[in-house]
Amino acid sequence: MALSVADILERELQPTIQEWLRRVNLVPELTDIALSDADRTCHLPQLYHDLISRLRLAEDVESPISVAAATHGKVRRAQGYSASMLIQESRVFQVATFSTLHRHQSELDPSQVLSNAMVIADEVDAQLMETVRSLMGAKPAAA
Repeated sequence: MALSVADILERELQPTIQEWLRRVNLVPELTDIALSDADRTCHLPQLYHDLISRLRLAEDVESPISVAAATHGKVRRAQGYSASMLIQESRVFQVATFSTLHRHQSELDPSQVLSNAMVIADEVDAQLMETVRSLMGAKPAAA
């Protein structure tokens, strides 16, 4: 039986976070700010939860604004991050996510992969926008 993209991401959450951390540690711009692994990754479980929830929403249901993304922007502002650093983190988030799905592609329902990839891209962009908005000190977008 084929699994959904949401099921794979939920089951593979910790390995995906470790892959994200491995990739982030290769980006000098991001490692210039010294953080523990826990501080660097603490936002990821909730962002993935938001992504997985979005993947499970019916197509005609509007997705909520990610409160976790707004919180992440505030935390990163306090840690000294720039908007470009958040964009780098988000890029790595997408790469780690798609890398996980690629490793488990034989378990996925092929009829859902492309539409789910579009949802992932849209959700990650929405999270990034909310994170940057928060980093810049703006109020969260209206839900």
